Amino acid sequence: MSAIKKLNDILNLTSIDEKTFTVSAKEPGWRRIFGGLIVAQAIMAAYKTVEQKQLHSLHSYFLRAGDPDIPIIYKVKKLRDGNSFVQRIVSSYQNNHLIFYMMASFHKTEEGLIHQDPMPSDIKDPSTLKNEIELLNETFKNNPKNVRDTRNRERPIEFRPVNPKNIIRTEKEEPEQLIWLRAADKIQVTLPLSQAILAYASDYTILDTALMPHALSIFQRDLQVASLDHSIWFHRPFDINQWLLYSQRSPTTYGNRGFATGHIFSHNGDLLATIVQEGMIRLLHNN
Repeated sequence: MSAIKKLNDILNLTSIDEKTFTVSAKEPGWRRIFGGLIVAQAIMAAYKTVEQKQLHSLHSYFLRAGDPDIPIIYKVKKLRDGNSFVQRIVSSYQNNHLIFYMMASFHKTEEGLIHQDPMPSDIKDPSTLKNEIELLNETFKNNPKNVRDTRNRERPIEFRPVNPKNIIRTEKEEPEQLIWLRAADKIQVTLPLSQAILAYASDYTILDTALMPHALSIFQRDLQVASLDHSIWFHRPFDINQWLLYSQRSPTTYGNRGFATGHIFSHNGDLLATIVQEGMIRLLHNN
């Protein structure tokens, strides 16, 4: 079974009652639960309590590291059901410990005013670029001992950096990057599933942007990195099977916390989503 189909399976939550759901969070190659997976599962849990409206924003906090060997319980609380908007709180538990908390808002489809920032210009087409695994294989030809090897993690999302970086960084860089992404294999999706999978993907590379001005890499063994919070605004419908451009930038890093923002564009330039994340960044030899 392909990695994206396995991800699809663990986004299929089992109902305990009308407001409580459970599911495994075990992914091959991960020693702890990937934050993007919890966000994605929480989206699917919230959707189970909403009818005829689409998720337009979420704001979430990672409170504890999750154990991939323990199923997660998702509890959904209804805050308000309006004619145009509804709001939900999703709380995630393992062994009765709260590990994640999310507020989500859903909106009935309406017509109205339209404008957006333009997509970055002169971007290389994804068909001309190497994917993440191909780039990692090139790096590990020389078997670097100081770098984490994550190639054993299955990739449900295919990432193709527009300007690939050497993961063993020796020079400071501007805190910005452009990455094409899509489902690694084509699957049948609904809008809720596309949103959940995009939320999963949005957590994968964004915090790396905050390391670039410091000549650091997410793959370094002496670096501790963890998501603290994650927010997404969904602006337009999309299909995660299609190539999407993830434009990322980090305005600041301070006090062992990195801050980064991202914009997701369709291949034809529509602004689909905006992401904001803050994460912990610690150099272990300094602590």
